[in-house]
Amino acid sequence: MAGEQYKKQHAGYGFSIIGDRSAGHGYVTEYEYENGVVTDDPEGINWSLQRPGKIRVDAWQRAIVMNANTGKYTGYDGDVDGDDEAKIRGIRYYLTGNIYSDSVEIETLGSCDAAVSLWDKYRDRLLESAGRQEYLIGNAVMHGGRAYHTFVILCITGEKVMLYDTADGGVSYCTADETFRRGFESGSGRGIVKWVQRIL
Repeated sequence: MAGEQYKKQHAGYGFSIIGDRSAGHGYVTEYEYENGVVTDDPEGINWSLQRPGKIRVDAWQRAIVMNANTGKYTGYDGDVDGDDEAKIRGIRYYLTGNIYSDSVEIETLGSCDAAVSLWDKYRDRLLESAGRQEYLIGNAVMHGGRAYHTFVILCITGEKVMLYDTADGGVSYCTADETFRRGFESGSGRGIVKWVQRIL
């Protein structure tokens, strides 16, 4: 979502899936892009692509995940929880087609174990991205501190934050204090956004 929104604002990034057949690991064909990729894994399904008898996932999402994870597990076709470098590789792949591209700069602010809130330490940078109307990848420590979950920060207006839950598509409207300090409620549980990735 962050990549798509950024791409709309920066037309110079025109990477797309082309060709009649897969060129190698992490790539999908034009047919797969249009029709989805058959999978046995029910997680992350794009329901608009479904047809009777076979479950399909969005080809873009599959290609992004496959390429994002190549830096850690070459050839691994799946998701790796909590890998910030994979998120960065995924954004680079989506925008440029190259996980090693240096034409896109992505910054990580904060950390999962930060003692000072993200809002207190990086408020100006968060508002800078929001002022450009660019989404942020918001990583939350969930209640109890034993699990993490990624949200998309859709906008920050004054002290109000709009969050999209990547697990169930739910949208939450929270104060900055709830989002970054006290905790907010979502379909995935109670969490605090402790670190983000943003495109510069």
